[in-house]
Amino acid sequence: MTAAGSSPMRPWFLVLAYLAFLGFIPLLLEPHDPEVRWHARNGLWLFGTVLAAGMAATFIGIAVPSLTCLYVVAMAIASLAYVMIAVLAIVKALEGQRLIIPGISSHAGPSEPD
Repeated sequence: MTAAGSSPMRPWFLVLAYLAFLGFIPLLLEPHDPEVRWHARNGLWLFGTVLAAGMAATFIGIAVPSLTCLYVVAMAIASLAYVMIAVLAIVKALEGQRLIIPGISSHAGPSEPD
């Protein structure tokens, strides 16, 4: 533990929290830091939302073949949006702040730090 009482791995855990399914690592390895746990849950919910949107777009593309050309565009936009939001969330997390994503962050827990 550092002088501030947090793990020296804390910045790495905050980065991992927003890297797709790697958000499980901070949840498992840093069980006593509520801020790291919030960011990990927020990152996992963000990734899960993008994954669900991708699956829905895939099923729509399969069910309605004439919309298949829109699948590529939709997935490119969703992927770009995910990367931009994840990078912004990582930057804010490393600054000690939280990025509140409407419709997603409410599932990560209370928006105020513990």
